[in-house]
Parts: sequence; C-alpha cells; structure tokens
Amino acid sequence: MYSRALAYIEWFTPFKEPDPFSGLLQVSRSTRRLHRNTAVIHVDEILRPCHLIPRMGQFINPRWTSANAYELATDFYLNTFIDLDTFCIFAIT
Repeated sequence: MYSRALAYIEWFTPFKEPDPFSGLLQVSRSTRRLHRNTAVIHVDEILRPCHLIPRMGQFINPRWTSANAYELATDFYLNTFIDLDTFCIFAIT
C-alpha cells in the first residue's frame, strides 16, 4: 500500500513551433521502442494539468469518435486559452 496517491501519466515531446493559423503550440506523443512513453508518479509531483486538443489536419480520421480521439491521435495542440493562468504563462513567452 502506498502512503501517497499515484498518477499514471503519458509523456509528450517538447513544444514545436506554434501553428501558423491558431498560434497554439504543438506536441506529439513521446514513444520508446514504438510504445507510448509513460510513468507512474506521485500526485504531488504534478506541477499543473494541461488541456490538449487532437490535431485533425485537413481531414478528420473517420475512426475517431468523442470516446477514442485522444487515444488514436498522435499530435496535439496545447490549449493556452483554457484558463487565465495558462494563457498568461504562454502569452509572455
């Protein structure tokens, strides 16, 4: 039994250049040996959550649904408009 709460996380790549149309930063899933790079960490190690938006491109994958889009997508936008703190952090960089 653990005395501290744990969280399962998935790692993503460092930020790529902002999307030229939306200005949102882009990330992709980080992989190791062709599998998602994941970890189990203590909850108190989490600095802040983030909201990711699946990148759809010109066409939406017909297999995507609201239930599986986050699992099937590999590229995402960081939603910097989700709350005032996140917006301010990324607006000044």
